[in-house]
Amino acid sequence: MRIEVGQERTEIDIDISDIIQEGGNLNILPQVKNYFSIDYKPKKNKLSLVAKGYIGLIPITADLAIDIRPKFSINNLARIVSISQGKFKSISYFSKYYNEQPDASKVVSEFLLDSFIIELEKLYSEGVFREYLAKTEYSSFIKGKLNIADSIKKLWSHGHFNKASVKYYELSPETPLNKLIKYTIEYCLTLLHQEFLTPSIQTKLIYFHQGFSNFEINPSDDFLKDAFELIKGNKIPELRHYYINICEICRLLLTGSGIDFDNHGTMLNISSFIINMESVFEKFLLNSIKNRKALLGDNYIILDGNDEGKKKFFKPPGRGRGDAKPDIIIKVNNKTTIIADAKYKFKSKDSDRYQVISHALSYEAKVAVLIMPTNDSGTRVVELGGVGGVFEIRVYEVFVDISSNDLEAEEIKLMSILKSFIDTEVT
Repeated sequence: MRIEVGQERTEIDIDISDIIQEGGNLNILPQVKNYFSIDYKPKKNKLSLVAKGYIGLIPITADLAIDIRPKFSINNLARIVSISQGKFKSISYFSKYYNEQPDASKVVSEFLLDSFIIELEKLYSEGVFREYLAKTEYSSFIKGKLNIADSIKKLWSHGHFNKASVKYYELSPETPLNKLIKYTIEYCLTLLHQEFLTPSIQTKLIYFHQGFSNFEINPSDDFLKDAFELIKGNKIPELRHYYINICEICRLLLTGSGIDFDNHGTMLNISSFIINMESVFEKFLLNSIKNRKALLGDNYIILDGNDEGKKKFFKPPGRGRGDAKPDIIIKVNNKTTIIADAKYKFKSKDSDRYQVISHALSYEAKVAVLIMPTNDSGTRVVELGGVGGVFEIRVYEVFVDISSNDLEAEEIKLMSILKSFIDTEVT
């Protein structure tokens, strides 16, 4: 599999020869159109893909994928996704390297659980690892090696002449690695955050657990230590190399460790992911503002204009159709004061400004704000000016530093900026 590196919202040129099958048909996956806008460059004989607001490893053909990296320096990806109540969508057919972190947030644990399911499916496809294990039993049927000393001591000296102590080797799945996996499945079913266990995931875990039903595990055994030492010592057979990934995920889940989504790593090879950054950034801003409503006061209401806050764009009895659906609505004493739209881009376009101004006019709000990300200079505000005569709308752009080492401080600063807009209008 060849992997090309690209950047969101930029052109990536692919040679036509990479996506043409025999007979002249395009060998391109149908879901590509969800992540890219596509154009053909006849002079260069290339297909131009322009990445939308997604980041992650996206397959183009069965032999080619593009690793779309964020245009902004994001040092807080797990926090942003967590606050947005989104998730890292794991990909079953690609993996990438991460570095380990000491603690895992819920959104990271959820991703690890999804990746665990993917690795369990791979394990069942490739085969469960078995090895010859020494077994000792007292039996009337002699097999393997007869242990005369143990037979005399434990059986014959007590008159049990019909049995003997025998030692033999049996091909068994009862290995430290499989015990680790079975124990992790039980842990996920009983102790992991229950909101992660959708009916689909729970059904899959129960199904995989049944595959290890022919042996029991005791948490007091040393199988955890033994399994981790096998991984650390690189003692897993080459033909069973796929056990490394799943056992590493088991270790992360059981120890509560996480992974670093912000940087490309070298330590852990786990499922890749795709994130719709446009949606995540919008929900991150909305939820961050809602979570800090107390900084504004009790008489403030924050609404999602795409949900409970939307309204008809035109006043009745207007015949025009369509809804006004700004991303964020802030009301003071039940009067709409601020209309804000989240734009995941470096700078706004005229159409973005027209949209937020028209929404402010529809809601009779005197402040219209475009909120965009930045990765330098900290969170800052730019006043674009006023629009209108008797009913004037003040228009602002606010740039939130999502690369800050203290994102929480930037979130508080955003609230301070919004409150200053409100205070100006009230006074």
